[in-house]
Amino acid sequence: MKIPTISTIDTLTLDEARAYLDAANGEELEAAVALAIDRNKLDGSASVSPDETEVHHALFLLRRARGLDAPSFDTMRVELKKRMVEAA
Repeated sequence: MKIPTISTIDTLTLDEARAYLDAANGEELEAAVALAIDRNKLDGSASVSPDETEVHHALFLLRRARGLDAPSFDTMRVELKKRMVEAA
């Protein structure tokens, strides 16, 4: 499934949020990483690899678009590190 091209780095529509989640098979953190990468590309950043802060902001946008509470930065960092260990 193709993820839609976002038109702005500041907002995310509900349809865009759902598309990122669908493409990530419902994995919210994976969708946030994909969104952060796309936001970096749109912003013209030299590196498309997002850091933890960029992933957290993307996760915040995904959750806000769906009417959910803001995510915890610390919880997200722990989950990212756990995924890195599992992937290794």
